[in-house]
Amino acid sequence: MSILKVDTINEKTSGNGVAIPGHVIQVKQTVLADTFSTAIGPDFAEVTDLRTLITPTSTSSKILIQGDLSVGQHYYQVRGRLLRDSTPIGLGNQRGSNRKRVTWNTIHYSGAAPGYSIYHFQQVSFSFLDSPATTNEITYSMDMGGYNTSYTVYLNRAHSDTDGTGYNGTPQSTLTLMEIAQ
Repeated sequence: MSILKVDTINEKTSGNGVAIPGHVIQVKQTVLADTFSTAIGPDFAEVTDLRTLITPTSTSSKILIQGDLSVGQHYYQVRGRLLRDSTPIGLGNQRGSNRKRVTWNTIHYSGAAPGYSIYHFQQVSFSFLDSPATTNEITYSMDMGGYNTSYTVYLNRAHSDTDGTGYNGTPQSTLTLMEIAQ
């Protein structure tokens, strides 16, 4: 058995990089520290400030997408989809004829007192391993929707956004991309 010990590995051809299968080649991240809201209802509105761009170095690379979102709602539910160049990816299978296919979904139902949903605020995390098969620049983003157009959904705040030391903090949401060599 042989052991290879080196201090530095340099690429043979300039611009090709050194890609060891399973290792991270590059990392891109977008941080949304401001707030986002929409009352689009059961449809979806893109969170344009979470767009994250990456240009894979190889068509065989995979892109690991990790989202960490601070979600608030006016009533009942918030749902979202991961987008690659405006096309939804990482969706659940279709069940029934009216259900929306989504990447993530959170529901908070407070029974007889629906007004309590305005205080509900939670972290939503997801990950998805994509195989885009391209070396062109790719834009990943999220879109969000809710219950109906009478109620608003939020990132980085609750519906009841009281400015007081005993109330909600001011979090951030992130979308992180990692190119994984294959």
